[in-house]
Amino acid sequence: MPTFTAADLEYLHASFTTLPALCAGRMETPERVSALVEEGLLPRPSYVLDDGTGLFPADYFRLVDEAGSPARVPAHFARRYVAACRSERRDPGDLDADWDAYLSGIYGVCLREVTPETIVRKAALVSSLCELLVLARPDDPAWRDRLRAQVDELSLLEREFAPDFDRDPARFGRPPTRDLLIGTAHDRFPDVFAARRAA
Repeated sequence: MPTFTAADLEYLHASFTTLPALCAGRMETPERVSALVEEGLLPRPSYVLDDGTGLFPADYFRLVDEAGSPARVPAHFARRYVAACRSERRDPGDLDADWDAYLSGIYGVCLREVTPETIVRKAALVSSLCELLVLARPDDPAWRDRLRAQVDELSLLEREFAPDFDRDPARFGRPPTRDLLIGTAHDRFPDVFAARRAA
């Protein structure tokens, strides 16, 4: 597995927090949260440092608070996920896989806000952008507008990712989507984004 560089640690400490800090002022204790993680009700840390310290996104308890309790999170997640899929006209067949991914903590790595809606929207954008890049029509103004709008939206939805750790091939087996789609779109079609940069 890759190890954390100084640049990674700077990013992680600026973007994530520890479980004791998250639990300060809440009913949940770090020990109780760890038990809920083992029960499959709350996510694991998004990163674990070399000394064993877990790092979590700041909105870690968001779904707990919106659901009303940890025990209600699975059903709450499922309802919102299915509704988001309907809104996006997507098959909710990935619910179980995305719930497992949520519990793994991986969505805290890639999303600025971890909700069923952002999970589904990211999947929709990734699918659409893959198609736009494969079936590129750079002379078509409508295609250019769609590419620009979707790249911008995905960029706002996604985190920056750890500069070295998340970009090591051993981490995901491929570059993160920020590089694979957002970076590729900017590299292949710089003129699509040039007008905004100039402004």
